[in-house]
Amino acid sequence: MGILTDPNSKGRTKLAVLLTKYYKPLSWLAYLSGLVFLLVLPHPLYNAKTYFSENALLPGLVTSSYNEDRAAMRYHTDLVEENKKYPGHAPFPWLVAQFKQLGLEVYQQQFSLTYPLANNSFTGTNVYAILRAPKASSTEALVLAAPHRPPNSPHQSTDAGIAVLLSAAKFFRSQIYWAKDIIFLVTEHEFLGMQAWLEGYHGVSYGEGVLMAGELPARAGSIQAAVNLELSSEFPTHLNVKIEGLNGQLPNLDLVNLVNRLALREGMHQMFQGVEDHSRPDSYTGYMRSLKTMLNMMASQATGVPSGNHGLFHRFGIEAVTLEGVTVRSKRRAPADFHTLGRIVEGTFRSLNNLLERFHQSFFFYILTSGSRYVSIGLYMPMFGLLAGGFVFTAVGIWFKLISAEDAKEGLKDENGEKIHKLPVVIPPHVTKVFPLLIACHCLGLLASVLPPKAADVGAAMSLSPEESIPLSLAAFTLLLLLLPVISRPRLAVPQSCSSLCQCLVCLELSALAGCTSLSNISLAVLVTIPYLPLAIAVRPSKGIVRVLMATYAILCNPLVLSGILTVIDTYRTFPGISWDVVLLRAMQAWQSAVMFSVVDSYIYGNVLYSMATVFLLPLWIVLYLIVFSEEEPSSEIVDVEEKIKKMQ
Repeated sequence: MGILTDPNSKGRTKLAVLLTKYYKPLSWLAYLSGLVFLLVLPHPLYNAKTYFSENALLPGLVTSSYNEDRAAMRYHTDLVEENKKYPGHAPFPWLVAQFKQLGLEVYQQQFSLTYPLANNSFTGTNVYAILRAPKASSTEALVLAAPHRPPNSPHQSTDAGIAVLLSAAKFFRSQIYWAKDIIFLVTEHEFLGMQAWLEGYHGVSYGEGVLMAGELPARAGSIQAAVNLELSSEFPTHLNVKIEGLNGQLPNLDLVNLVNRLALREGMHQMFQGVEDHSRPDSYTGYMRSLKTMLNMMASQATGVPSGNHGLFHRFGIEAVTLEGVTVRSKRRAPADFHTLGRIVEGTFRSLNNLLERFHQSFFFYILTSGSRYVSIGLYMPMFGLLAGGFVFTAVGIWFKLISAEDAKEGLKDENGEKIHKLPVVIPPHVTKVFPLLIACHCLGLLASVLPPKAADVGAAMSLSPEESIPLSLAAFTLLLLLLPVISRPRLAVPQSCSSLCQCLVCLELSALAGCTSLSNISLAVLVTIPYLPLAIAVRPSKGIVRVLMATYAILCNPLVLSGILTVIDTYRTFPGISWDVVLLRAMQAWQSAVMFSVVDSYIYGNVLYSMATVFLLPLWIVLYLIVFSEEEPSSEIVDVEEKIKKMQ
């Protein structure tokens, strides 16, 4: 702290001069180095092959004896027929009957959702069966789950996954080596059913209390791990492992390695992010595939939206993954069957049955470049340190520059004409002048965070659905923010000669925001840092074409506008063969849905993306945007630090 409290100390003068004079080149150098570091992470030289840290898992060391593939085929055929009798709902009587025939404890849970943005309510039901461990006293448990999707669902069917679940329950029932309870769970309404069951199981409530989870009639032990099945076909060619959880949480890497290792042992090709592993990751094609896989994972993790029902287990300290069956039409990829899928499920649960304690030895923070290679936190954090280091360099450099200029001013003299020696200045001048601006900008951010429910009420009075009124209100609010520099009453502007100080404080807050976010969601931190660091470094009062260019880039960095740009890019990647007018139309619809999902997820599941964008990021963007339109500071106020040091010496 000495370098901050006493920049005039002779022992630290050279470092103070270096940061004061060259903070911009240092910031740009660190930023570009971080980008290069990010791009080389997918290369095998900068990542490692996955390995097991938990020896108790012992994957594949037992002889698999799963033989209920015929039962799985029968369950699948019957389930398809039963779905026709219950359009829009799961065939709960049939599911309950199948579990009871196996001799399991069968229970149902009712739940309801009061839609937070309209006067609507939804109800649903979960069915779960418990296989009590014959060798333990119900102190620990494992979960095998599958969501039910009716035939009219926009998502792929999961009938094959439920069939595998039922056949696994039939096979597990006849075994005597289980040391943990096994819960077989079939949920309804995707995330809602899983969230309601987890809240009921643990007796807690998350979000804004709009999801009312019914009481569970019975429970098993403390849940150690969970596997969610999303199998749409009985003949998949690949097994795609989904790992991203709520707010960017990830499961323990040992669980991911376990599933991948067992799939390879059974001769099934593995996928991650819908991309198959390349046989030569050190080749150019292998590097590009690894880069694509890594970027896909970071994009998915940054949203904070779980990639499957497994993602809701992580906040309870339960390691979970989703196994998705993918069918690729290729003569070189032979399809699997129910027998192969059942053996993978059996091997996974027999390995989890060997655990003596919770997952703790392997990584919880990592980035996967493929299903078999990872980048640990020890490698990607230096990359992020370089990428976001410009925030700190800029903030410290401007801080030194301001206090050095103030301290170098001509000192006061007493009645004898002698110079009065002042204490070194440690706080830049005019700090209190910028506090009203910062408080006002953060109040605008709070207003944006509470705007959706009010907008939904107004929209209902105008016969608009929340899906229409909320995006429109946020777009109108953003337009008002863009007009702040030209609005005279009320006037919100950077105080005169305070633009550098505002830039310094914004960089300090951005560095704190990025640093804290990187500890839990590195992908979101990188996604925020890449566009905002150039703006934070280059922003300054300007005129003419420079102001136009800087204002344009600042507008593109607005959180709402930035989300629209990312939506257009994602839509183009998803539908590469369509024309641009169709891309823009679909992107607009996708952006509207994304805004609604971010708002609704914050109310139901506690997703922090919308709150972070409005409460923290938006106020800082407003300050940076206003700096562009502020008055230029007189050059006489900034005194060269080297000349000042020479005078001191």
